[in-house]
Amino acid sequence: MAGPIRALLLDLDDTLLVNDADEFLSRYFRALIAKVQDTVPVGRFAEALTVATRAMERNDGRGGTNAEVFERVFFARLRRERDALRALFDDFYAHEFEALRAVTTVDPAARELVAWAFDNGLQVAIATQPVFPRVAVLARLRWADVPLEEFPYHWVACYEEMHACKPHPHFFREILEGLGRQPEECLMVGDSPVADMPARDLGLCTYLVDRGTRTDTGDVACDARGDLRHLLTLLRTGGIDDLRGR
Repeated sequence: MAGPIRALLLDLDDTLLVNDADEFLSRYFRALIAKVQDTVPVGRFAEALTVATRAMERNDGRGGTNAEVFERVFFARLRRERDALRALFDDFYAHEFEALRAVTTVDPAARELVAWAFDNGLQVAIATQPVFPRVAVLARLRWADVPLEEFPYHWVACYEEMHACKPHPHFFREILEGLGRQPEECLMVGDSPVADMPARDLGLCTYLVDRGTRTDTGDVACDARGDLRHLLTLLRTGGIDDLRGR
């Protein structure tokens, strides 16, 4: 019989932070294109960005970090603009990226969940999809009212450090190795049946975040589902441990 949960792997977008992925990404790409359009033709930039992002998503741990994969593919298509684009990206995340906060919402239960985990000695990993730089992940943690400055996370997934994307098994294994934990000691919490719940195949306990607005979760294999407040109740009462192995 498995012992108690010792570590939480928490997705960020639409898990700790309430945001509509389609709207967020649409605004993100529009803002990024506006930033670079005087430096590189929009069509070439969009094509390079799409191909490089897909290359990151296919990374299986052997291609280097996701950032290395991205830069290798992206700048192979935009060699002449390499230095200018790097400077623009840095400036974008320091300034324009913050405006995207307006399309996100705080879930007060996120802070309660993270605080409870730290107060009770659990390790907490931010297991977001690592296709963004660390600065963008830390910004979204601030927007969710669970900033790194207040919560010393044991792991923060970002494209500079990770060598795979969800749902590739290497993504989950890399975090577990960093935490020094076995799968049965960990709970993966996320909103995506496709990206997050496959952690269950590796032996992690899984919790599907559902705030009552989705219609695609009926047949998803997970140990439990609900909003973050329900998860907090399960953790406080030990109910999440009772659900494992079903």
